[in-house]
Amino acid sequence: MDIKFELILSGKLLLSILFGSIIGYEREAAHKDAGIRTFAILCLASCLFVAVASHLTDDKSAIARMLAAIPAGLGFISAGLALKDKSSNMQGLTTSTALWAASAIGAALALNMFLLSFLATVLTLFVLSLNKFKWYKNWIAKKEQSKNLK
Repeated sequence: MDIKFELILSGKLLLSILFGSIIGYEREAAHKDAGIRTFAILCLASCLFVAVASHLTDDKSAIARMLAAIPAGLGFISAGLALKDKSSNMQGLTTSTALWAASAIGAALALNMFLLSFLATVLTLFVLSLNKFKWYKNWIAKKEQSKNLK
C-alpha cells in the first residue's frame, strides 16, 4: 500500500468521524442513549469496512457483500437501543434508525461519495431536529388528538 492511498483513506476516516459526530451531537443533546462517540465510531467502522473491502478487490459483488454485512452487525446494536417501555411505547427507535443512517454515510464516504455523504448528514440532522420546530409539534399534537377521538 502506498502512502498516498493511506492518506486518502485517513481523510475519509476523519470525515466519517466528523459526520458521525454531527449526528451524534444531536442525539446527545437530546439526552439519548447513543451520542457522539457511538455515532462517530459506527460511521468510522462502516467507512473502514467498505474501504478495506474495496481496496482488496475490484469485484463489485464482494464489496456489495460487505455492504450487506454491515446492517446485520448493526442490528445487534440497534436492538439494544430500541425497546418497549412499560406502557408498550417504543423507545430508542429514532436513535437506532439514525445509527443506520450514520453507517450508510460511512459506507458512502468509503466509496468516494462525498457530496452524497454530506447531504445525507445534513438531512439526517434535519429530520432528527424536527421536534424542535413549532409547526411539527402542532402537527403531531393534532395527529394525536384525532387518534384519541377515534
